[in-house]
Amino acid sequence: MGRPVCNKKRSKNEKRSNSYKFNASRRQYSYTPIRSLRIHSKNLQSIGIDVDFFCERTVEFMESGETCNIIAVEIAEQSIYFERLLKYHRGQENIRLPEFLNVCFSSIIEYLFEGGTEINHDNVHHIFVAADFLLLPKLKQQCTNQLKEIVSINFSTAIDMWLNYKSSYWPELGSMAYQTILENFEKIWHTSQFKKLSANHIRQILHEDALNCKHEKNVFQAIIQWISEDLETRIEYSLELLLCIRLGMLSSTELDYIKNHDLIQIIPEYLDLLNHWPNCLATTNNRIINAYGQRFITPRLPHQIVMVFGGWRDGEDLVAAVQVYDPTAKTWTLWTENSQPFRMPTNRRRDLLRIPLTSTITNSQANQLQNAIDTFIPINNFQSLLPPDEVACEKNRSGLPVDNNAIMSATRANLIGEFPKRVYAGCVLIGTRVYVIGGFDGDRALKSTLCYDFEIESGWYEASCMYENRYYVSVAYANGYIYAIGGHNGEYGGRLDSAERYIVNENLWQTISSMNHIRSDGSAGELHGKIYVIGGFDGRYYHDSVEYYEPSTDQWTLINRMNSPRGGVSLVQHDDYLYAIGGNNGNDRLKSIERYDPKANKWEIIGEMSQSRSNSSTTVIDNEIYILGGWSGEPASGVLDQVECFNVISCECRIVQNLIYPLSASCACTLKGYNLVKKYVHPFPIVSSHCIGNMSKRVSIQCIMFAIGCKGVTT
Repeated sequence: MGRPVCNKKRSKNEKRSNSYKFNASRRQYSYTPIRSLRIHSKNLQSIGIDVDFFCERTVEFMESGETCNIIAVEIAEQSIYFERLLKYHRGQENIRLPEFLNVCFSSIIEYLFEGGTEINHDNVHHIFVAADFLLLPKLKQQCTNQLKEIVSINFSTAIDMWLNYKSSYWPELGSMAYQTILENFEKIWHTSQFKKLSANHIRQILHEDALNCKHEKNVFQAIIQWISEDLETRIEYSLELLLCIRLGMLSSTELDYIKNHDLIQIIPEYLDLLNHWPNCLATTNNRIINAYGQRFITPRLPHQIVMVFGGWRDGEDLVAAVQVYDPTAKTWTLWTENSQPFRMPTNRRRDLLRIPLTSTITNSQANQLQNAIDTFIPINNFQSLLPPDEVACEKNRSGLPVDNNAIMSATRANLIGEFPKRVYAGCVLIGTRVYVIGGFDGDRALKSTLCYDFEIESGWYEASCMYENRYYVSVAYANGYIYAIGGHNGEYGGRLDSAERYIVNENLWQTISSMNHIRSDGSAGELHGKIYVIGGFDGRYYHDSVEYYEPSTDQWTLINRMNSPRGGVSLVQHDDYLYAIGGNNGNDRLKSIERYDPKANKWEIIGEMSQSRSNSSTTVIDNEIYILGGWSGEPASGVLDQVECFNVISCECRIVQNLIYPLSASCACTLKGYNLVKKYVHPFPIVSSHCIGNMSKRVSIQCIMFAIGCKGVTT
């Protein structure tokens, strides 16, 4: 866009009355008056210009009487408040402002003139209040972002901000601080500020479904700590706080620990509840169960979830669906184009039983429940409680059978399930967007870039395409660029050593230097700004070689080799290390996991999985690497539904809930943030397996009926 000009030609002797100035934070093209320029006021008034707006004005603060000079037009251009204030004070010598603005007025003026100002821990509150008062939304948002960063580091500040702002003129700050408390509960309950909260505040926090608590036992520990600060005064609140614990989420060992705690011995009503747990769920005359029973067995909502896209299904075609794992409830949900679950989520739900909320169940259904209990299948693992001949299934675009009578897995449709058929792609999550790069759709290799924004939820869309078709592609993200490296272009002898990168802010791909080796079915990751690529297959050999790309020099450099060749390997970055997981060495699938230390330039085998696998997808939650599905050669070749978590601290693997169906060649990411995550998971009652094992058959049936909301058994 060019500079605006006047059609009238300017004479040689005519001087410009304004100088042109560019400032990115203000209107793109503006005219700033030159202070030394002398313009006769009568001439300006004759053409309808308010002279006051071109003059220096004096600002006086009401209480202190301190003054400062401003140029009216500069301020009015940026702030609607000042524009109206100047009109109101037209003809007056001084403009009077509230005293609280005096503390940071120099920062406000600097922001208005220069387009920015320093915001730090000491002045952020004052600048936020001033920006809100003066109607400066961009500056206010900058302060909000700074406050969010502060409370995410200093949890005592988060508690103070919640208490001070929740009922103030800025409840959004209180809400932001409260979300920080819920998200970081397992760190915050140790702070001194938490111990000083009132009983009502403690109960409000512990009662929340959104409380981010990996282990429900920590809720009990937080209660004990808070009560112990002032036992004599706070003991009276013990029962109402203890009722916030989700008993159904505790293991038998944790229940025994709570039951035997000294404090519980002096709270007879709660002790009686624990002594009769979980059989008490079947009672109808227990006031605690009537009031809290459903909540006791309802998982809290997670703040992080695992999302798995596409993949091969064993014995089937490519899958067009997304699987979502809730690590809090330990359940999987499947999203397809119809937003319907293929297989019932691991937490049993009344809607899939086709039992209305207020109905009873039939003897036939009760017998099926009893048969399930006879084989010790907990309620959260039931596959079907109705005869198979009543279920009419068909094939849909996802390649999965869908029960036409099944209720949608969410309260509203969700476009995440419209993911197309795709395997051997790579994905990265950047902010609220996931990008799926390349892959294979069953017919050809792809060069497309698929994108989904979890915040906007407008569905999947295609961004700019790559230069090359690529499947078996290695993908990583660093500093505003998505890197697509190597792979196969779908043609004979089409394995690649080339690489390219996507400029996220410009929606543009550009080529970069080629690698030192051809790599198809390798894996890539970012560490300290460099892009590392490991393993892969060149058409003849599986690689144990590793190289990294330095963006500043556009060069690839080979480093120390891994301990084993690996194709179909997964590379994961966590803290200051890279982890190479599984893969194929040319003869066998591997169990081993090795770690790279860039300081020592050394690979070290640090652990192994319970099962050998290649072409699994991986993602990270906290200190655990989730290893999802893949292809295994033992005990027999096939696609896996097994999911393992590798703990980077203990270097041990544990088995978690299986995928909904066996899956290989998928890609995965971790979605973070309660407000985003809650759209894709929904808490439903769970009766845990250890509870079922401790019940009699009849009581088990009654408890399951309670969990699904049934009144009783009809005759």
